[in-house]
Amino acid sequence: MNRTCIALLASTLLLASTQPATAGEFMDTRLSFVLSENNFFAGPGETLDNSPGLGIGADDSNTVFFDNYDTRFSGFETLSHLALYKKMPSFFEGLTTEAALVLYIPGLADSGSYIRLIYELDNPDSNLELILFPVSGDRFRLGYSYRISWGGNGIFPERASVVPAAKIQLNLPWGYAFLGAKTTQIPQPIGETLQFELVTNHGLLAGLGTDIQGLRAEVNGGYFTRGAFDFDGVRGRGIYASGLSYQIGYHQGMEIGSSIDFKLYQNDPNREIEFFKPESYDGGLSFVVKHEGTFLWHTLMDPDLFGTTTNQFATAFDLNVALKWGYFRTHFDAMVRSLSFLLHERPGFTPFQDFPPDAEVNPEYFLALGLDYHFPALHLTPGIKFGVQMPATYTVEDLNMGGLSFPGERTVVVYNVATQSPLPAGEVARLVWSIKANCKWDISEMLAVIAEVYYSWDDNQVRFLSDTSGMNVVTAEFIDAAILGMNLAAQARF
Repeated sequence: MNRTCIALLASTLLLASTQPATAGEFMDTRLSFVLSENNFFAGPGETLDNSPGLGIGADDSNTVFFDNYDTRFSGFETLSHLALYKKMPSFFEGLTTEAALVLYIPGLADSGSYIRLIYELDNPDSNLELILFPVSGDRFRLGYSYRISWGGNGIFPERASVVPAAKIQLNLPWGYAFLGAKTTQIPQPIGETLQFELVTNHGLLAGLGTDIQGLRAEVNGGYFTRGAFDFDGVRGRGIYASGLSYQIGYHQGMEIGSSIDFKLYQNDPNREIEFFKPESYDGGLSFVVKHEGTFLWHTLMDPDLFGTTTNQFATAFDLNVALKWGYFRTHFDAMVRSLSFLLHERPGFTPFQDFPPDAEVNPEYFLALGLDYHFPALHLTPGIKFGVQMPATYTVEDLNMGGLSFPGERTVVVYNVATQSPLPAGEVARLVWSIKANCKWDISEMLAVIAEVYYSWDDNQVRFLSDTSGMNVVTAEFIDAAILGMNLAAQARF
């Protein structure tokens, strides 16, 4: 770290320690949302200073020669110095809890910065809001449970820039409707040439929902351009994705809500912060039952017909049940994701190519049941959770994967885009089992200690050794299936 950074960090620490703050102090902060086009008379690749197209975001190409004479910045950057501080009394007499997060941020690894305008309507609990995400619109997603959501930043797999977004939403006491858009820049071939330029790609998102007397019904969907193919026969052709998600549910005494990863992090004194909030118990019975489904289509190359493309279909479904009775809680989760959905952010087992007709693909299945009990006098909540998973699989004859050849019929266990395990010839995937014991001790409204011990059995992990050329696998052996782990954490919540 250079001397300037050390000095700025030291001054930030001093400021955080000498000045009171309820939730945070933000210093020298710029949050910029810009809709720009640097040349309406030109398209991508037509000028020396490339013109990717109309989109959200700007850089030096959106300035002229006499701008910013005394600064190296374009004026459109988002950056900040940040100090977060909180101090609260403990649940236990004589003990005080305190924590601070102090950062100097010359650039921004964004996690959902936003600008929000709210126009109150005449009816109670009714408003029209405009939300702008200047840096990252990843929190603005489609679907409802995060595990099977889509349309985040990953929907643009070859992006070369951030993915800002904008959303306008009408909120009424009984429902809502929204319309939004995202843009990013992707390097792509211009037509069928080998010339690459940054081109602005777009996403359009929309949805609506209603909640009347505990009955919830919602639907949303989107359409995205995802760059262009860079393969012989289809070079320069556009890549697209579209889809539709729905959710239905019923709740009593508990809110269905949305994934914490979708929420706007806000410090509004008129709005109770829901994330990190300790669980409340009123002694009565409350429950939630909900079901969600998603249908996606994305453009891929046809593996059988050279120079043609096809649309691959992907699905995901889940069922969630939660019940609270007195100080007892239980929850059940079930999910199924097709292999094509699991890989949709880098579509196809061979990227950007549909599954060959002789390949056998199977979806991922997942079941989990959890129980816990809260002891109010001790502020202690022990629990246990059990789960079983059948991972998604891809089976083909004479597999080639990452430059390695696997002769014979091979099954690949696909956990996610980045984690895949090819099995020895003739072997099939096995169930994965896990059990976890956990205990949470709330010391104050802001501080908790969490302890977890878990045991898993995963007999799908294989170690391979290749020959001296590194191209052919000569031996394979299963890794020990038993996994034992633990976590012990003190967590301060802001």
